[in-house]
Amino acid sequence: MKNNESLLDLQAYVDGELPEDRRREVEALLPADADARELVEGLRRLSGLLRTHEPAAVVPASREFYWSQIRRRIEAESVESPTAPATAAALGWLRWLIPALGVATVVVVVSMRSPSSELALAGGGGDVTLADVSSTVFRSESDGVTVHWIQ
Repeated sequence: MKNNESLLDLQAYVDGELPEDRRREVEALLPADADARELVEGLRRLSGLLRTHEPAAVVPASREFYWSQIRRRIEAESVESPTAPATAAALGWLRWLIPALGVATVVVVVSMRSPSSELALAGGGGDVTLADVSSTVFRSESDGVTVHWIQ
């Protein structure tokens, strides 16, 4: 018994988790295989040591106390649930309001750009003076390039 499947079968045998037919095969193999017998005895001793030296978990309150606490919390949350639809409705409005505000912002920014100033800059290709600022525009239709010089 050297492969992993055989070792797992021995461990399952010690734990009492093998099906009946496989358990009979392992029991028939044990008298003939000293290594398997030694492993089974070691696993049984280890299991016994774990059971005897495992610390006992002591809970200060009974199981019923914990379940009653859980039940009270569930009932308290179910009482608060009528406000949940109002909150969901407010979030529903936000779901539509935020994209609408974004679209409105884009519309305002686009409408603030004056098309007449763009035409004046792009049309002449000469200097445009606004207060103390001058701009020159170069456009090459063949290259598809427009260059703006601001001085």
